This record gives sequence, C-alpha cells and structure tokens, in this order.
Amino acid sequence: MPIGYRNLEWTDHNSERRYPLCEDAGGKDKSGSFNLPNDFLLGLIFPVHWGMSVLPGKFFIRRISSQASGFSITIAYNSTPVVDVAVAMIAKASHTENQVYNLGGIGDFADSRGHVQIGSLLSMEDQPPGDFELDYENGKLEADCIRPQIRGISSIHVQNGGELSPELTGRIRLRSGANHRFRVETTPAGEPVIIFNAVSGVGLQEECVCVETVQPVLSISGMRPDGSGNISLLGNSCIKVTTGNAVITVEDVCSKPCCGPTELEKITTSMESFGSRATTLEQFLVSLEARVSTMDMIVLGARLGDRGCVPGKECPETTTPEP
Repeated sequence: MPIGYRNLEWTDHNSERRYPLCEDAGGKDKSGSFNLPNDFLLGLIFPVHWGMSVLPGKFFIRRISSQASGFSITIAYNSTPVVDVAVAMIAKASHTENQVYNLGGIGDFADSRGHVQIGSLLSMEDQPPGDFELDYENGKLEADCIRPQIRGISSIHVQNGGELSPELTGRIRLRSGANHRFRVETTPAGEPVIIFNAVSGVGLQEECVCVETVQPVLSISGMRPDGSGNISLLGNSCIKVTTGNAVITVEDVCSKPCCGPTELEKITTSMESFGSRATTLEQFLVSLEARVSTMDMIVLGARLGDRGCVPGKECPETTTPEP
C-alpha cells in the first residue's frame, strides 16, 4: 500500500522533474561539469510563426550562463547549422521564487515573444559559474513548449533619408501630409488595404509658418537656369567643382605656390626693413620742412629790412650796399 499522498501544483510538480526538458534529456553540458537543476527552470513557452516550417521537437536549451549578477538561457533550433532563436535574462537581485521572465526571439524569430518561469536559485548557485553549452540530447525541450502563432506587426520604423526612428508600438496613426492622401479599401477577399496617393490641389497643403522669407537664387552672374531649373557648373582638368551643404567650392588644382617658407621669410624681412626706413625718411622730411620754413623767414627778412611800409605811402627806396 502507498506510504503517503502528495498533492502538487503545476510548478511544484515541475520542480521535481526534468520539465520543460524532455524526460530523457540529461541536462548536462558538454564538459560534464554542469547539471541543470530540476527546481530552476519550471516552465517555458515560446510561440513560433506557423510559416517558419519548423518542428517543435527540435528546439533545445543550447547555452546557460551563470554569473554573479544573474543567469541567461539561450534557446536554439537543431538544424544545420544550429540557430539561436531566443534568449532570457534572469537577475539575482530582484528574483522571487516562481517568477516569470520574458523570452525574446532573435534573428529570424525576432518577432516572437515567449516566457520562462524560474523557481529556486539555491540549487543553481551550487553549480559552478561560467558559460555552459548543451547539445541537443541533453537540452531538448518538450514539444508542447513551442506554440504556433500567426505572425503580426510587432513594431514600425519610420525612415527619413538616413535617419531611422525607434520602434513604434501600440496604437499608431498614419497621417497624410502635404499633397498626400490615405484611403482604406477592402479587397474582394475581405482584407483591408491602405492606399497612398500623391495628389495636387486638393487643399491638403498646410500653411508654412516661417520666421523669415528667403529669396531663392534666380540667376548666377546673369546666367538663368534651364527649363528644369538647373544650372550646371562644369570643371575641367585644372578646375575642380565640389558641392557641400549649401556650399559650392571652385578649386584650381593645377596652380601651386611659387614661394616656399624660405622665400617668404626673406620677403617678410625686407618688408620690415622697408617699413623701418620709411619711418626714418618720414622723420627726415618733417625736419627738412621745418628748416625750409626757417630759411624762408630769413630770406624774406633780409629783402624787406626791419622797417615796414605804411599803407597809403610809398615805401622808401632801399639802397643795396655795394659789395
């Protein structure tokens, strides 16, 4: 007769068996130094798009990393070559028993979102730390852990030139812009279709709120554009024309400086000497001007004498002394 009865819940029952691993999966890594405890991983569900054409029985736990901060579990698909499909991260500091963690898909399974349930960490901490890799026979999962799903839109990116927006999730509204129109129709099969139309003159052009009005370029040196509004600047073997952000650079690639540093240094020294001599010459001219003025005063005084002429009267004749 039985000795006793045990009424176990789902998670308690899983803590005493290999599940979600298959019953015949050993749980040992390739080196034989690590053994996955039964009470660590209690449950695993990973949804896979039905169009991936995969077999549920070929998924297995490929890698377990045990570090001081926590653990990571990598799920793979047994193909040639083996492909990693999902990763779960478990932090020690915030863990509580039987806590559920996200199991995020990677690569071709990036839109799959599953979860793992982790029980106690005590037995896991008794295992050696490090990165441990399991083969398919020791890490294969029960087939009911892999659930089929219909692939949907998990997120949307908006690309503008080379800029890519972050992932947009949840409720997303598509709004028409200037001279564009969106409309939704239903196909004969009942599928909704969003149609983008580029239109003109339908009142969709919003007013431009500008701080100032910029006058456009209408001509360059009297040269007007062609019928398409284009002005072509062409270079040749010596003239190079390059463009940048609102910049046009014209460069003569054939001309080179005829003077080097030595010649420029001599020219600079000569110019400095010329400037010093020009200053000296200017001072001499000022002194010369003063002397000429003094000489003019002496000469005039010698011709008129010391007496001046009285207005209205004749000036006396002056007798020039004989030599």
